[in-house]
Amino acid sequence: MFKKLRNQLLAVNIVLIAALILGSFSVIYIVTARNVNKDVSIRLEREMERAVPKGKMNDKQPHELNNDSYRRENGQPSEDGDNEPPDEPLSDNEPPSGNGENGLPSDNEPLSGNGDNTPPDDLPPDIESAPEAELSFAVHADSEGNVMDVDLFFYLSEDFYTEKVPEIIASQNEEGTVKNNGKYWKYQYAETDEGYTVVFTDITVEHGILRNLVLILLLVGLAAIVLVLLIGLYSATRSIKPIEESYNKQKQFVADASHELKTPLTTINTNIDVLLSHGESIINDEKKWLLYIKSEAERMTKLTNDLLYLARIDHDENNVIFERVSFSDAIENVILTMEAVVFEKNIKLYYDITPEIYVYSASEQLKQLVMILLDNAIKYTPPQGDITIKLVREQKSSNAVLTVKNTGKGIDSEDMKQIFERFYRADKSRARDSGGYGLGLAIAKAITEASKGSISVDSKKDEYTQFTVKLPIAK
Repeated sequence: MFKKLRNQLLAVNIVLIAALILGSFSVIYIVTARNVNKDVSIRLEREMERAVPKGKMNDKQPHELNNDSYRRENGQPSEDGDNEPPDEPLSDNEPPSGNGENGLPSDNEPLSGNGDNTPPDDLPPDIESAPEAELSFAVHADSEGNVMDVDLFFYLSEDFYTEKVPEIIASQNEEGTVKNNGKYWKYQYAETDEGYTVVFTDITVEHGILRNLVLILLLVGLAAIVLVLLIGLYSATRSIKPIEESYNKQKQFVADASHELKTPLTTINTNIDVLLSHGESIINDEKKWLLYIKSEAERMTKLTNDLLYLARIDHDENNVIFERVSFSDAIENVILTMEAVVFEKNIKLYYDITPEIYVYSASEQLKQLVMILLDNAIKYTPPQGDITIKLVREQKSSNAVLTVKNTGKGIDSEDMKQIFERFYRADKSRARDSGGYGLGLAIAKAITEASKGSISVDSKKDEYTQFTVKLPIAK
């Protein structure tokens, strides 16, 4: 039963944590992807703004692309938008005029790699050696999708344009991604007066970033779920353990209580049968049978009252009305009540009670607390043994400290860890002379904690046992 409950708790924890991790990682990926796509879109828009004017040229005819077409033309557009080349081409040694903005070459001027702005004699740089910032270009096509011109700074296979551009135009997708020779390109196209302009930008790095991000998130998520599974298994096991222990203790208590109830009930029934068989006798003649019945009834009454008190504490810890009461008087009253029992068992009783110590508690519960501790001491003190009761003011704090110490066989260290738990008895035997049901010290602890105090035990084997109660002194 508890194993099934543990597995259910573990499953719920795993589902909740997995959902939380999935949601968090999804948000991270979505935000990152949006930022990356936004940057790519900005690059495409800039390239489109630069390339669209060239897309309006109507004197270009479809032709077979060659390496020279990958370079920008040396001319620059005139003020009326005419893109005709200059009447006199520049000589090999003459630098460009630099009519672009801020004295830089205009969009239609070539960018050379030798620093003097002269067009290189060799082919443009390969795509692998081209600067990353320049991996954007435009392709101009006519209305039929035939490539007319390429605005490019680096070498790229001609098949890329002749195959991809017509496919892009035919697909009618204004934006998309294509792959060529291991590289990813984001494209965007727009219609112009003369046909179409398609702009490309390299997103291989961005694609790798997003792909690596997905892999990292998957690995981290998997590791997190495994870690949560281990932690959840440990936590669920620890969470179930107190419940299982409590359940087992209650089962043990039910067995013990059933035995304890069965014994007095059997005694009562037997004595009643004896009385009935002596129908002509008077009460004084059968007095001992009546005393047996009374004694067993009192045992049953005590057990029932203990169970009812613990049930009330469990239901509402604040159901007791607290007031300022004399701790000193409560202890002295209990001592007077128990002196005859102490004398009868031939036990020496010593007490030192500081007068006029007041605490906030319920008077009857406070007496019950002292009664439980003193009764427990009397029960386990051998003849000629000593019991010492002290009530003092603690010097370091404003607490009243009650100690009840008795000589005897003491308590094992393992038993001390559980001595205040309900239904627990250090002596597992059911001997009638042991008395009790394992509820007394649990009730003492409940009363102490309800009064905002603490209770502890100290014991040395075959020497002594001492219970200490600390309660805040009432101002």
